[in-house]
Parts: sequence; structure tokens; C-alpha cells
Amino acid sequence: MIQDVLKAKWKHFRKELRYQWSLLTSDDIDHIDGKRDNLVTVLERRYGFARGRAEKEVETFVNDFEDKLRRAS
Repeated sequence: MIQDVLKAKWKHFRKELRYQWSLLTSDDIDHIDGKRDNLVTVLERRYGFARGRAEKEVETFVNDFEDKLRRAS
């Protein structure tokens, strides 16, 4: 489910990433390329998150993003 949202809404999602995690660079976002595992890995590296925390951060962020899209529709 999360992977589907990332891929389907990548153009919108990538803008939101910079608001949520300001330490992400343009190269980081290009590397993520809509892939959940890449986002988790980048958060581990940039923020020093443990894998479990990075996965929870991504899950929460994607769920909030989906809710925002539903409300906008």
C-alpha cells in the first residue's frame, strides 16, 4: 500500500518530503525515486534514525499524506 502511494503520487510527495525532513538534499530525493526502502535508508543516513524508527516515520508520513489527498478530493 505505502509503495503504491509513493509511486502513484511521487511528484506531489517529493515536495512534501522537503517540508517534513529539511535535511534531505535534492540528490537524496532523486535517489528515493518513489521507493519506500530508499526513503527509509536515506532517513537512517541523514537523521541517524534506527531502521525501525525510520520505517515508522515513513509509515506515519505516508498515511498523513494519503489523508491530506483524500480531503483535497
